[in-house]
Amino acid sequence: MVAKELTILLGGSAGQGLQSMGQVLSRALSRLGLHVFALQDYESRIRGGHAFFQLRTAGQRLDAHVDTVNILVALDEQTLLIHEKELAPDGIILYDSDKIKTEYSGKKYLPLKLSTISREQGGSSAMANTVALGAVWSIMGLALEVVEEVLQSFFGAKSAEIVEKNIQVARVGFQLGAEKRSPVFALQPPGGKKRLVISGTEATGLGAIAADVRFYSAYPMTPATGVMEFIMDHSKDYGIVVEQAEDEISAINMALAASYMGVRSMVGTSGGGFSLMVEGLGLGGILELPLVIFEAQRPGPATGLPTRTEQSDLLFAVFASQSEFPRVVLAPWTPESSFSLTAEAFNLADRLQTPVIILSDHHLASSYWTVDDLPSAAVSVDRGALASAKELGSGSEYLRYRLTETGASPRAWPGQGSALVVSSGDEHDESGHVTEDPVLRTAMVDKRWKKLELAGTDPGLEADLQKGADTVLIGWGSTYGALREAVDRKRAQGEKISFIQIYRLWPFPAAELQKRVAGHARIVVAENNSIGQLARLIRMETGLTVDQNVLKYDGRPFSVDRIFKSLTQGVRA
Repeated sequence: MVAKELTILLGGSAGQGLQSMGQVLSRALSRLGLHVFALQDYESRIRGGHAFFQLRTAGQRLDAHVDTVNILVALDEQTLLIHEKELAPDGIILYDSDKIKTEYSGKKYLPLKLSTISREQGGSSAMANTVALGAVWSIMGLALEVVEEVLQSFFGAKSAEIVEKNIQVARVGFQLGAEKRSPVFALQPPGGKKRLVISGTEATGLGAIAADVRFYSAYPMTPATGVMEFIMDHSKDYGIVVEQAEDEISAINMALAASYMGVRSMVGTSGGGFSLMVEGLGLGGILELPLVIFEAQRPGPATGLPTRTEQSDLLFAVFASQSEFPRVVLAPWTPESSFSLTAEAFNLADRLQTPVIILSDHHLASSYWTVDDLPSAAVSVDRGALASAKELGSGSEYLRYRLTETGASPRAWPGQGSALVVSSGDEHDESGHVTEDPVLRTAMVDKRWKKLELAGTDPGLEADLQKGADTVLIGWGSTYGALREAVDRKRAQGEKISFIQIYRLWPFPAAELQKRVAGHARIVVAENNSIGQLARLIRMETGLTVDQNVLKYDGRPFSVDRIFKSLTQGVRA
């Protein structure tokens, strides 16, 4: 008997090394050929509070978490009190008896003096998590060598002494965990391919680098800051300028200035910062400047819940800024799509000469997946309509906003040839000079909208339709994993149900969606907000009525179990 899958929850307070322990576990499992999905939950503080790293592993691809925990590691008593109710009937609780003075006895408990053990082995109390790591690995009946390899690579940049001490305390933990080994926790590693462990943040950063981003600006704001840090770490290797601005207004205007000079530019923020960027967004619209905006959502309004997740900026992203101008809004759902949509966002921004918004969220940005690879071979660079050498050197007036059949004017930037590039935030004529002529105003508005046709023939959604299904479940963004697996569970029970994931939220794929939902009697939309923003957008753009909204807005992501229950009972999650 072997376990088909396991969920391990590592809980404690901020500063106890939960993320380090979780990442080492994830990488070690991946090296054995297992798949991993891991999420992080932490409060908005540097030390203290309650935090946990929840890891799910199995032999098949995983994109979401479940509610039941098989192995609970409690580095403080609060973790035990909060999460014990989630434990499977045959689960086990490993707790730090140095920190938890209450004695818990019974078959499911494994008390270990983690800090004492780490100090006795010549380490520090900070290595208590590594003792627990060794014990968990032993409980699963896996060979410790792979953990030692990962510890070597994970801490290798610090010092050989730190590596050796971590390996030593992990070995002691491994010995102590042996008493709780059971077939219930025994995974059968498939071996074979070693997969990449990556977060949504890292995949987004890699997508930008693959697309040849050359300027990134931001004011630090959770959960978007990780992308800035990732690109900054690799900036010297790829010739990228990264600027931490004094505020979000400066950040977007810096990026617009870089774009004006011909540089592929990106700016990152969350909802509160995007609020400050809205005037700059409109400036990008009227100047017809390519710009990629990474907007990682979190619950608001105002400061809200800085380290939690929500999908409540959808309508804001679609309709932000005064007046009307084209923009594209994309919503990735996995690391692979974070990579590919980010890369494609730069091409769309250049072709349409307009801002493109990537709408992520805390859950997608901070979670970890195992992936076979990222689709880097599919990345190409399309700079859109550029002015020819003849135009730039002719000596005649350069028309930055020349009216064309596509709406996109051949673009030049200052310093190219003899062209004088004139742009204005006022309405302007073809040469870029200010005008209030009503005919020109109408022509320029029409010109800007015409560019949306250059977005291409991408359907904007992925559909998995089941013949004869009455119900279709629709989602967007980070809810994908929970929805996808809940649908698979329903089908395994013999029920027929279709699934649609929308990833281009604007321009909305109305005709494509209408075609795909035709024949279904019941439309269900699941999303992490309180008013059903996607459901409202569907109604607005297609006239279709959503029969059930599955909504969650407590700052936490959907689990597979919550979606499955909602589909079964027809209630809110």
